Formats: sequence, C-alpha cells, structure tokens
Amino acid sequence: MKHQQNHFWKIGELADILKVQPLPVCREVDFAQEITGITTDTRQLNPGELFVALSGDTFDGHDFIASAISKGAIAVVVNRAEADLAGLAQRYPHTLFLAVTDTLKALADLARTRLLKINPIVIAVTGSNGKTTTKEMLAQILAPLYRVHKTAGNFNNRIGLPLTIFAMADDCQVAVLEMGMNEPGEIAALSAIARPDYAVITNVGQAHLQGLGSLEAIARAKCEVIGGLKENATVIYNSDDSYLARLVPEIVASGPVESKLKLLPVSWHGAAVVDVKASEIWLTPEGISFVFTKGLVRATVKLPCWGRHNVMNAVLALAAGTRLAGVFPVPAANSLTNFKMPAGRLERYELGNGGVLLHDAYNANPDSMAAALTAVAERRGKRFLALVLGDMNELGDASETLHRQVGEKVAEIRPDLLVLLGSLAGAIADSARACGLPGERVAQFPATAYEAAVNFLKTRLTGNALILVKGSRSLALEKIVVPLVAYCEAQK
Repeated sequence: MKHQQNHFWKIGELADILKVQPLPVCREVDFAQEITGITTDTRQLNPGELFVALSGDTFDGHDFIASAISKGAIAVVVNRAEADLAGLAQRYPHTLFLAVTDTLKALADLARTRLLKINPIVIAVTGSNGKTTTKEMLAQILAPLYRVHKTAGNFNNRIGLPLTIFAMADDCQVAVLEMGMNEPGEIAALSAIARPDYAVITNVGQAHLQGLGSLEAIARAKCEVIGGLKENATVIYNSDDSYLARLVPEIVASGPVESKLKLLPVSWHGAAVVDVKASEIWLTPEGISFVFTKGLVRATVKLPCWGRHNVMNAVLALAAGTRLAGVFPVPAANSLTNFKMPAGRLERYELGNGGVLLHDAYNANPDSMAAALTAVAERRGKRFLALVLGDMNELGDASETLHRQVGEKVAEIRPDLLVLLGSLAGAIADSARACGLPGERVAQFPATAYEAAVNFLKTRLTGNALILVKGSRSLALEKIVVPLVAYCEAQK
C-alpha cells in the first residue's frame, strides 16, 4: 500500500517535547517552520531537518554542527555540557538550538513522541538469531492488508530504532520493529520507546557472550522487551527454547496484574503442547514445505529458502501476523511462497556453472553456524561441498571451545574443502583435523586475505559445487562472495 508524506512538528514545539527552553539568543528563528525530518548524520541530512548531535567513543556530532547548518538544518539538539551554546546561537541566529543533558535520550524522546502521534500497531521482534528474517516475513504477510513500516537493515539499536521511527509515514498502520542489543538494558530502552502491542522472541543463542557472560543473562536481556509492552499486549515466543519456555511465563506472571499480558507459545515439530505450531516438515527442490497449525486451522507453507531453522522464523511470523484483523492463516501462508531471504542470511546464488553459493556472512555465532552447516549438509547430495568460514566474534572466554565445537560439526559432514579466514578460526581447523577431516582439505588464511582465498578456491572448486560462506560481520566475507560468484558465472 502506498504511503503518504511525513509531517513532523513546527520547531516551536520541539522545546515542549524535550522539556527544555530554547536559548534566549535564538531571536531570529522562525518558530512556525516545520521540520522535514530528524537525523544524526550530516552526510544524509536534507534541508529543513533537525540535527541531533550524538557523542560516542569514536565520534562527536558537535564537531559537525557547522556542516549540518550549511546543509540546511533549521534546528540542532546539543549537549549543554559539550557545546559553546552562546557562540553557536550568535553565529547561527536563524537556527534553533536546544540544549539537553543527554542527546541520546532526546533522540529517544522525539521517537517516542513521533510514534504516539502516528499510533500504529507496533510489533517488536527480538532474539539471538532469526529476528531479521522473521521481521521480513512478518512484513510480507501484512503488506497486502496494511500500510507497513519495518526496520531497514540493522537499524535496531538505540540510534537505529529512533531513525526507523522517524522514517515512518504519517499513515503507517503497522510498525514491525527489530530490536537488537549488545548489553543488558538496551532492549528495555528500545521497548520503552516503542511500547509494542506484540513482542516476538525468536530464541536465545550464544551471541554476545563476551558482554553478557551466560545464556541466562542473554535470555533475560532478550526478555526485557516484555517490560515495555502496552496493556493487553501479547508475547509470541519460541516455546521449544528452554530459556524462553521458562522465563517468559515467569516474567509475565511477576509483572503488574493490570498489564494483562497474553502469552502465545509457538512450537516446531509440536515439541510443546500449544495451539500454534509447525509440523510435517519436508525438503523441496525450491526450499521447505511445512504445515502451519493455529487451533483447528491448518495451512501449508512453501518457503523458497534453505535451512530448517527458517521454519520457526516463519511460524513466529505467521503467529504474529494472524493476530491482526483480516489476516487469515491460508492467505498468510501463501504470501510467503515468494519470500526472498535478506541479504547475507543464507542468501542463495544459483551459479551458471551448475553450482550453488550460500551467502550467510551477515554475522555468525555458534548456533547460527550450526544451522547453516546443517542446511548445506542435508542439501549436499553428490555435490562438491566447500565451506568458507570465518571467526565468530564476541564469545568471550568460551571462544576457543565454541570454535572447536564448530570444527567437530564440520568434521561430521566431511566437506571436500574447508577454507578458514581469521585468527580464531584456527581452532576450527585444529578440531576438524583432530576429528578425522583430512588435512589436505583444510586451508587457512589471514582475516583480510580475500584475494588469496578466492584464488585458492578457483583452483579447487568443481562445476557443481555447493559453497557456504559464513563468518562474523567484522570479517566482511562478502568480499569473498562477490568475486567468487563472478568467477563461477564466467565458467558457464
């Protein structure tokens, strides 16, 4: 559905939203002007927008105030402790300066106010793995019936979520908002901004162990989304996940009685006794087929993507989507027939030389690595199997052990070629060899030796190869994918 234009506020209203006073020397400001948008990045600033000067460990937006104004910013939010307020107002008398104690909090306050003004149904999606795919599936299910706005890319943190909300059209009916985190308290802050009507929690996995220390801590951090839910909201969660099966009901039961939150547990293979589940899962030439059951209603889902883990992503999306008025199981299931995986998430390239390349290098942790390895193992057939794997970052003290466990899994599926990039991936190589993978099948390269790795692969790949590329985001393994796809296409 087509969206209408965005309308924000007159700049004279900003002080009330942020509960501050404009600088008294801002005498030449036209307070009747309407801001046309809100940004934190002068590289993307358009005339008429409000610039919020954020500060971090490696940047300070206050250094770019002059640039913002030269590009047409009509108002600027600054930290009163960091900015030369009088000097700024005197140099730029036509610009409104709003001094706050915390510009990141101001960004959140603006986003919260903007969302209240639009008042869409808000669906939050979080979890260690699968949240982006679930978000995309959910948006696709709802798009035929609602004007939907969704998180773009990885704009799922304390800066990205507000920017997602600012990009929302005035007539948005449903906002599907992804919520990520690196530390405790982050999802609580995001949920407090969004005040979701529905929360979808995909799973708890071994991501961010370095910052959180344990799976229990990760689970509790993911469940922080529950604290920001509106009254009568619904929590939709993977009840096959042992942490979520225990914590979600516990946290809801311990909350305020007046919140009246509802629980909707979802099961894969019917492992738990629930009303919403997936069953009868089959591999198809195109992807995966399964039956989605909601109460007494059954609908066949045909996903054109690999990876059994995507069944749970789809079931969670269907469970959430069919809670909304007018969304019924059978047409919702049919809407996923042409679903396309997000970039870098088991993104499939059918190569001209008869091979297949799976680009799953957006990020990596032990659970997503295991899921990807299972996906290629069950599709291998008689193909030449090449695994191109990189480091898994942010695993803390457990890093070496977890990399070695991946090596054990690699040895089980017996690839024809194992190419590793990065220093941590050496533990994968050692473990795979120790578990019986012949050493001549293993090659190791430094993290950024993309060209050398690609050149080596060219000498070893066969025409019908099945290639998996996966590693943490910092390794940028798309620099392997792009030249490798080009090479394979040229071998037609």
